[in-house]
Amino acid sequence: MSHDSNRPLVDTVNRTNLLSLAEDITQKTKDITEYLQANGYPQPTLPADYVGYPETVEYIGLYGKLKSSLDDLLYLVQGPKRHLWDLCYQVYESAAIQVALEFNFFEIVPLESQISIEALAEQAGVDIDRTRRIVRLLVTKFIFQEPTPGYIEHNASSYLLHVDGEIRSTLQYTMDEMFKAASATADSVKASPLKYDSALTPFSTRHGIPIFKFYEQDAQRSIRFAKAIAGWSKLSLNLNSLKESFPWSEIKGTVVDVGGGSGKVSITLAQSFPDLKFIVQDSGDMHMAGQSLLTDETRDRVSFMQHNFFDAQPVGDAAAFILLPGLERSEPTTPLLINDLILPPQGTLTRNWNRGFCQADLLLLVICGGKLRTQSEFAALLKEADERYEIRNSYPEEFMGLLEVYLRR
Repeated sequence: MSHDSNRPLVDTVNRTNLLSLAEDITQKTKDITEYLQANGYPQPTLPADYVGYPETVEYIGLYGKLKSSLDDLLYLVQGPKRHLWDLCYQVYESAAIQVALEFNFFEIVPLESQISIEALAEQAGVDIDRTRRIVRLLVTKFIFQEPTPGYIEHNASSYLLHVDGEIRSTLQYTMDEMFKAASATADSVKASPLKYDSALTPFSTRHGIPIFKFYEQDAQRSIRFAKAIAGWSKLSLNLNSLKESFPWSEIKGTVVDVGGGSGKVSITLAQSFPDLKFIVQDSGDMHMAGQSLLTDETRDRVSFMQHNFFDAQPVGDAAAFILLPGLERSEPTTPLLINDLILPPQGTLTRNWNRGFCQADLLLLVICGGKLRTQSEFAALLKEADERYEIRNSYPEEFMGLLEVYLRR
C-alpha cells in the first residue's frame, strides 16, 4: 500500500523529556491557531453552542499531532500507577453516560438556561441522589456544566447531544448494546481461544445472537442503529473523504449503495452531485429511519430497496456499486467502490492515529468477528471471492480510504 504524503507521520520529538514535550506542544498549538486564522475559522471557545473544529483533513492532521504530544506529556506526569487508576475508572464514566442517555438528561436540560438538579431528577423520573451523582461525574468529563451549585446547564458536548438526535443515537447505541457486548470479549475468547468467525463474537456471547439477527428481531433498536450510523458519519471525516477522493462528477447514472443503512452516504453524495441517482439497499427498518433524512433536493434521486447483500444483486445496470455486490450483469467499466478503513504501513502513524485504527479493529471483532485490512489484504480477499477482481485505483485518506475495484472480463 503506497503511503499518503498527507498522513501524519510519527513525530521525532524527544518524548521522554518534559520540557521538550512542552515546547513541542506550544509549537503545535501555534500551528493550529495559525491554520484557523489563515482559513477564517473561529478560535476554540467554551460556550455551549460552539460547533467545534473545522471538518478538514488538514485540521485533523494538526489535531492528531498535538493530541499525541499531549498524551505523552500526561503519561509522563501521571506515571504508571495513576495511568492504570484512570483506566479502571473509565468504566464508571461510561456507566454515567449510559444513565443520562437512558433517562433523557440531554433532552431535559434546556438549551438556553439552567435547570436545578431537583427539577432534572423529577422530569427524568430518577431519585435526586443518583441524578446528582451522575451529572456531577459527567461535569468532570466536559459533559454539562454546573455554573451555580445545584444547577446544571449545557456545555458544547451536551448541547450537541441535545440538538442532534443522530449523534445522540450513536452514543446511546454504543453505551447500550456495544458497551455490553465489549464487556463479554474475554468470555468470548475464553469460549473459543483458537478460532473465531461471524458467529463466535463478543456480541453474540453477550446478546445471544449475531448482530444482524439482533436487529432483525428488535425494530426499535434497528431504527436507532440506522440513526447511529448516520450520526457516526457526522463524528468523523468519512463522508468528506468519500466525496473528495473519487471523481463522482465523471460518472453518470445510478449508484447502488449496498448495505447502505439509512442512506446517509447516498443522500450526502446526492446533495453534492445532482446528476447522480442512488439506490440504497438494506433492511426495511433501516429504510424507515432513512426516509426522515431525505430532503427536497434528494427525494427524487435517492430510493430504497430491501435487500440482503449476501443474496444475488438484483440491479445490473448501475454506474457504480458501493461495497461488495456482483458485477456480472454490469458494464466492464462499472466500478465497485469499497469505502473502508485501510490499514497503513506499521510505524507510519502517531500514537493517536494508531489508537484509532486499533479501536476500530477491536470494534469489528466485537460486533461481527471482522478485522481491519491493508490494501494487499483487501486484494487477497477479493481474489477469494472471484479471481477476476482487481484493484485499479486507491484513494487513501487520513482515516477512511476508497478502493476502486473492477471485474476483469
